[in-house]
Amino acid sequence: MPPQKPTVACESCGKPFKLTGIGPHRKSCIKKHHREQEDLTYLGSIREVADGVAANNIDDIRVKYHPNAGIPPQEIPFAEFARGHWPRAYKPDVSTDPWYPFRSRLDFEFAELALEAALNKEQVNRLLRLMKSIRSAGEVFTLNEYNDLQSTWRAASHHMTAFTKEVVCINSMDGEPQEFTMYYRSLWDWACGLLKHPSIGPHFVFDAQRLFKFDGSSFIRFIDEPWTANKFWNIQSQLPPDGKVLPFILYADKAKLSSFGRQKGYPVVARLANLPMSIRNGEGIRGGQVVGWLPIVKETKEHSGKTRFANFKNAVWHESFRKLLQMIEKESQMGCWVNCWDGIPHRFFPIVLILSADYEEQAVMALIRGVKSNFPCPICLIPRDHISDFPAQCELRTTENVLKVLEDARSQDTQEKKEQILIQQGLRDVDSAFTVVANTDVYRALSWDRLHANFSGKFGDHLWTELLRILDKAGCQTMATVEKNFSMMPRWHTLNHFDEALSISYTDGQKFEDLSKIVVFACHNVLPQNTEKEGYLLLRCLRAYIEFDLYTALELHMMHTIAAGWEALSTFNALMQKYAQKTDNTKKNWNFPKNHTCMHAFDDIEAKGVTRNFNTKPNEKMHGPLKEKYQKRTNFKNVAQQILDVDHLKAVSELIRCRITDYDVYLSSMETIMRSSGGNDDDVEQEDFFHVRLGSRVKQPLALGAIEQRSTTDKAFTRFRAKLNELLNRHFEITGKPLPGGKRIQFQVDSEITEYQYIKVNFESTTDWCQYTDHLRCNPSFHGHSRYDCVLLKMAQQDIFGRLVFLFQCTVGDETFPLALVQPYDAPTGPRLAKDMHLNLWRVCEQPRESAEIFSVRSIIHGVLLYPDHTRLGEHLVIDTIDTDMFLRVQMMHKAAGHH
Repeated sequence: MPPQKPTVACESCGKPFKLTGIGPHRKSCIKKHHREQEDLTYLGSIREVADGVAANNIDDIRVKYHPNAGIPPQEIPFAEFARGHWPRAYKPDVSTDPWYPFRSRLDFEFAELALEAALNKEQVNRLLRLMKSIRSAGEVFTLNEYNDLQSTWRAASHHMTAFTKEVVCINSMDGEPQEFTMYYRSLWDWACGLLKHPSIGPHFVFDAQRLFKFDGSSFIRFIDEPWTANKFWNIQSQLPPDGKVLPFILYADKAKLSSFGRQKGYPVVARLANLPMSIRNGEGIRGGQVVGWLPIVKETKEHSGKTRFANFKNAVWHESFRKLLQMIEKESQMGCWVNCWDGIPHRFFPIVLILSADYEEQAVMALIRGVKSNFPCPICLIPRDHISDFPAQCELRTTENVLKVLEDARSQDTQEKKEQILIQQGLRDVDSAFTVVANTDVYRALSWDRLHANFSGKFGDHLWTELLRILDKAGCQTMATVEKNFSMMPRWHTLNHFDEALSISYTDGQKFEDLSKIVVFACHNVLPQNTEKEGYLLLRCLRAYIEFDLYTALELHMMHTIAAGWEALSTFNALMQKYAQKTDNTKKNWNFPKNHTCMHAFDDIEAKGVTRNFNTKPNEKMHGPLKEKYQKRTNFKNVAQQILDVDHLKAVSELIRCRITDYDVYLSSMETIMRSSGGNDDDVEQEDFFHVRLGSRVKQPLALGAIEQRSTTDKAFTRFRAKLNELLNRHFEITGKPLPGGKRIQFQVDSEITEYQYIKVNFESTTDWCQYTDHLRCNPSFHGHSRYDCVLLKMAQQDIFGRLVFLFQCTVGDETFPLALVQPYDAPTGPRLAKDMHLNLWRVCEQPRESAEIFSVRSIIHGVLLYPDHTRLGEHLVIDTIDTDMFLRVQMMHKAAGHH
């Protein structure tokens, strides 16, 4: 037996290594340890991490589970808290190839590409002949012609529940039966497929929870996912002790398939509310799936606008939708046991927790008579004439009281009396499809839709239109100034940039959302500051609107943010009523349902979680792929079946792709474990946690002398070398590290540094405490525009704003320093302006350019968007509306400054 070779332990990690391997490892390990310590130091400056939970440290999390779960309450240090639970690692089934029934992985890769590219039969055969002529002997590829591909797809299609075609027969207005075609797939089978999926199943949360965060004196409840809200808890309380809620989120809306909208489809999309939002609202098999395709009743001029025809259309909708819901009818009443991904059986009771739809679809779902009815709200019984009065409370609709009204109406001896009762309540004489699902009240499932109620509705159709009217009335010069202000708005990676904001008609809700975030800043210096003028009053309404909208957009709600949201809504409503009275002569009608439905927004949040759970935006994104399938994969006749066939194959393809990805990840992890056990873990490339990272490196190093010469045209570079020396010497003094060579740092004129023009900043959001990323530029020509972004800097006394001037990296000894030259924006701004108070603006003032300072990039907390106030030299307004995190940060600044 050969003698055992001597080993030595690493000083940093303690692992043993051979003498020939310790050198490379030690250098890598020390470097990694150094980076980890820097990041921990930075995090410690933001928040003190609790060592234990016994003393209830600030930010500790308490999780209270539903009594039926049988799990005792838990208290968790904030640093260890994860919503739901961390999924357990699993081993894929390696007995069957993950690409089965395709005969090889290459066969599937080809089939997947052909499906995505919408290749026809001739194109597939040509590509197959080409591949046969050039393929290598090492890869197995067995497809020879188009028929091979189709037969394999047919075999694979059984991996997921296919669509069922069924005819719905409804008596038309003349009493003759009329047939409509409905397509649907079993909701139950689709849900069971997710529950049994080994990589999706571990993410499910089956028991309701109540989450609390310790604020130093008490635990404050917070809400985000559906299972943390009230309705999930209440429904689980109504089930047997072993029952688990299986909540569906259903969306339905017409989609324009052709370019001019003549050809339409009517998809129904399903999601499961037990899955976290990041998965549920994502793409692929984990996210939303088309589960139904409703018939569209053609409307003729002869019947358009007639009550009987409207009732007929509603009857077709509900009878068709009933076919879909009947797939979970029995299970919702009795429950059904399912062996989940881990082999553990659970008894599930499916419900419809959330109905995601715009107002027009909600009116159909609720079987109300729409905008002109006596009670146009699908949720409550507010009279039409008072819909803009914003009363404190209105009687809510319920399935029970609606059924009583229908029973009373149908018991009348004449059609006239029956219709009179229905008109009085604003209802239609149609049986609701939703009554077949137990523990489901359609009026509690209907949810406020931020996309259509706010962006496309309240703002896009009304506030934006009013602003255009006022600007047009003010004259061409005013219009031109506002247009210029929009075009001069600093660019931001999550905002659309508008060069011609006023001269383009918008139909996209995202465009309206982005306009609403910046419109106050573009107009604040144009509309006269007079509280009695309609233009200035509208500006205050716009500011109040965006504040209300941002509270509805929060990714997580504490009880105090819900209260603040109600207050913001009250402020907005009061200003809107004042504006409506001021502009009464314009005959503008503010009495529309979407102006009222916001009254239910925060009730929905408390009941079903944050608005991301029921917003229609992720569902409407699915219209695009359906339109593409129509245009590329159909013959434009009887298109529903053709679109759904392709959609089904796409879902099957995603399922197989998911299996292959899981398989690859498993093999990769096993290879890593094998290498680690062999003592070669230092060869494995690892992604380090980082707070900031520089990018877009300028290839040629720069001499400090050349940089200082820039001071002739830009005073920010004055004394650049002296400032750098001072910063680094101070760093070594504070940290107690020995100076390289024992001498103070003194860079010379020919000393070189490396310039960067991009910085990636990860930050913890104050909204939901998750990590988000800002992409900031410090570039003289980024896509043809000068781009020097602004930042929020962490300082010992108080956080300050500043503008990036120069990003660079320098080396001292063995240590590398990523640094930024920043022009601080912390000069005094003087007494607060009345306009700033009215519009709730946060104003900053720039220091002289020569006062620019060098900071470690680790001091950067967040990217910031600042807009120059052209009426006050050197002063800027913080655009706090770019995201919910910046909004809450600035609100806290207002509070600390005594502005509220």
